Amino acid sequence: MSKKSKNTIEQSTDLARKIWLAGVGAYGQAYTNTREGMEKAGAYSSERFDELVERGEKIENEVRDTVTTNDRVSKVVEAAGKFGASRRAKFVERVGAVRKGLGLDRGVFTMDEKLDALTEQMSALTKEVAAIKKSVKPARKTVAKKAALKKAAPKKAATKTVAAKVATTKTAD
Repeated sequence: MSKKSKNTIEQSTDLARKIWLAGVGAYGQAYTNTREGMEKAGAYSSERFDELVERGEKIENEVRDTVTTNDRVSKVVEAAGKFGASRRAKFVERVGAVRKGLGLDRGVFTMDEKLDALTEQMSALTKEVAAIKKSVKPARKTVAKKAALKKAAPKKAATKTVAAKVATTKTAD
């Protein structure tokens, strides 16, 4: 090979390498620009968001002040609340009538009310049973004391049978 052809090959290789490096450099520049742009956009959007939040708070406070100081608006809000409550009550009443007409008023829909009533009755009965137990215990003690006194002074055969009955009830407890 001649010197001229070697020189041309080296120049071509050098040119190809430079083209490659220019492409890598362009890619790196695009990446850097994109990254910087995204960071700026992120910072800007965060700042812009904070500004919008502040503006929204100001507007909310202005509207709230206007509404609370305006008697007419207060009356409208109050009337709307009353109207909604009356409508809700009428709706519940109509639903109840429909349930009753369909025979659904004695099923699952009243089960909670029945359970509440039964719970109250159980509580009352439990209290009564506890009161009865308290009143029965002292009575048993007095019967036992009387039986002990009668044993100490045997007068009649009938007294012995009563004492025996008391003793059997005492051992049964």
